[in-house]
Amino acid sequence: MPIRDELYRVHVLFENELPIEIDAQREKARSLLGNIYLGIVEKVAPGIHAAFVRIDKNLTCYLPLDSKCPTLQTGEELLVQISREAQKTKLPTVTTELSLSGTFLVLHTGKQKTAYSSRLTETEKTRLEKIANTWLNSNSGTPSENSFGMIFRTSSKEAQKEDLEKEYLTLHQQLTELLRYGKMRTPGTCLYQAEKAVPDMMKRYGTEISEYLTDIDEEYCSCEKYLCEHPFTQCNLIRYQDPMIPLYKQQSFDKLLRESQCEKVELPSGGFLVIQPTEAFVSVDVNSGKQLSGKNAKKFYYEVNLEAAREIARQIRLRGLSGLILIDFINMEDPLQEKLLLSQLQSYVRADPVPTRVIDMTVMHIAEVTRQKKKKSLSEQIGGTEDAAWRE
Repeated sequence: MPIRDELYRVHVLFENELPIEIDAQREKARSLLGNIYLGIVEKVAPGIHAAFVRIDKNLTCYLPLDSKCPTLQTGEELLVQISREAQKTKLPTVTTELSLSGTFLVLHTGKQKTAYSSRLTETEKTRLEKIANTWLNSNSGTPSENSFGMIFRTSSKEAQKEDLEKEYLTLHQQLTELLRYGKMRTPGTCLYQAEKAVPDMMKRYGTEISEYLTDIDEEYCSCEKYLCEHPFTQCNLIRYQDPMIPLYKQQSFDKLLRESQCEKVELPSGGFLVIQPTEAFVSVDVNSGKQLSGKNAKKFYYEVNLEAAREIARQIRLRGLSGLILIDFINMEDPLQEKLLLSQLQSYVRADPVPTRVIDMTVMHIAEVTRQKKKKSLSEQIGGTEDAAWRE
């Protein structure tokens, strides 16, 4: 769809008919997040425990240093992966800990241990641990010695052993070859491109998506192939073919993107949120929209706060907000209500695939939330909010 006279590839994830996630990438400048390069160290800065690594003649990245790279030298060649996109004035961040993601698993070169999604039950974790142990100990075709760390994703829940094993072997082979042959290439070479024709949303939510609708022929063909290779994914793939009405118009994506840039968000109760990203943090103010007093007011304000907590969790994910998020809920005199509110907010953000934590309530009754920075916010993806005419 066109945004400010530029063509963007837009993906929107819906849950219970509500949009919960949006990704918008310019066709001329697709995301580099997750790509793996053979980079070359341009400068080591011991004072800030970092180095600057050039991955392209026009692109230098920031590499935080730790005990893993104690003797890094200028001119040294490194395999690096982009772990965070460029944000505002900050360079892209890279890591020397490489990882490859599948539908069920993530294999990485970090600590050699098995980890699990927090959304998996203890029963599921025990089942998956037994399966993983058979891979590590088997001498019948599977690797008998695993040099990689492994993470079971939420989608591994109830997945068949054969499907898990197939993906494990594929990722293991890909990562092994990257490490074995990567440094034989020319510095600046992209060795692995994370964003291919199969969209990230399909990979991350494949087992949960009931319907996938696209008007991009390239994506339809690649998703069709992906679904054939992953028969456990019960997804109805639909090619949109209406020559009269573009898909983004039919789905009102242009309206959705404009609304996602507005500071004010209406709540069903008559209350509203005011969301204001700043350089230091994101401010969220909860307003009741009504002036009440007495017992009814206490109950009403608590209900508005609960309603706001659910919507705030959705808006954070929808807008791709990250860093420190400060929420000014309507003041409540009852400490128990405040505690229950924080508990509910934590349960809502738990569904977010990006690590999000509810820290606490300050003495000024401001809720503190942090969300890991991984990619550009939606506002940055589509060029900010400076164009008032576009928002209107």
